[in-house]
Amino acid sequence: MGALIMLGTLFGLIVIIFGLVLKFDPQARQHGYAEDKQNP
Repeated sequence: MGALIMLGTLFGLIVIIFGLVLKFDPQARQHGYAEDKQNP
């Protein structure tokens, strides 16, 4: 039972961090990742 709680917490933190990165980093939302690297 403890393992399920630990896994749920781990995945929950990953989802929260991913959501915050998308919210505060506008470039992460753009689909042209390779194009951005070619044209700095």
